[in-house]
Amino acid sequence: MSRSGQPPPPSEKSRLASAEAPERLFNRAFRELRPRSDAPEFAVRFRPFANVRSRIRYDHETGRVTAELSDLLVGAPPEVTRSLAVALIGKLYEVPVPARSREPFSRWVYSPATQRAMLRARRERGRKRLLPARGSTRNLQAAFRKINRLHFDGALAEPRLGWNPDPQGRQLGHWDPAHETIVINPALDSPEVPELALEFVLFHEMLHLKHPVELRRHGRCVHTAEFRKEERSFPRYREARRLLRSLQSPDGKLAASRKRQERPR
Repeated sequence: MSRSGQPPPPSEKSRLASAEAPERLFNRAFRELRPRSDAPEFAVRFRPFANVRSRIRYDHETGRVTAELSDLLVGAPPEVTRSLAVALIGKLYEVPVPARSREPFSRWVYSPATQRAMLRARRERGRKRLLPARGSTRNLQAAFRKINRLHFDGALAEPRLGWNPDPQGRQLGHWDPAHETIVINPALDSPEVPELALEFVLFHEMLHLKHPVELRRHGRCVHTAEFRKEERSFPRYREARRLLRSLQSPDGKLAASRKRQERPR
């Protein structure tokens, strides 16, 4: 203990030992999955990813396995990192991974604290590209305000709205809570597509503002029972669902206009 009453700063040796901990965890995970094989040398690096994504690769020249983990895992309990290590090594070597081995990482990912940290990382590190709300045929802001007035009593705060710059995307629309943005597929910005299609897709995305994601032990419930019940209250629900199915080709992409949206002049 130092004179100030505070513990002394960690020595270089203790810092190195701490830095080596992830490699040791990966080594243990390897021996769990492949107990009869010689463990390779592991190099583990933490990267400022916008989520908890991870990468692993084997270098045939050096025989080293390099794993890149999200820096959100810094400070996570050792069993969480080891659980992820087992999953990554299983994927790399095509070895089945027992469900119980994935449990600690899954529990950690879907905990409220981790979900908040992921949302913050996506907001601060990620980028959201989209085209202006005013399209060549339809205006998303006008459509949002109309639906908000008719179906939500004007209670929803207007988020950022825009068209997806990728017209080849499979999603008709999506709500991004990290950037508080609703993005709509530009194929719906076409005079050939009935306005009902856009209104129903936008209504669906607006429901996400009213019904947040529910965190459960092994995942996230995006469409809760309350969400689905209110979605079915849309006045022309069945007609809208049939319309959207008719717009999709067998490969799941929109069969309507796939041209890149032109910016309004």
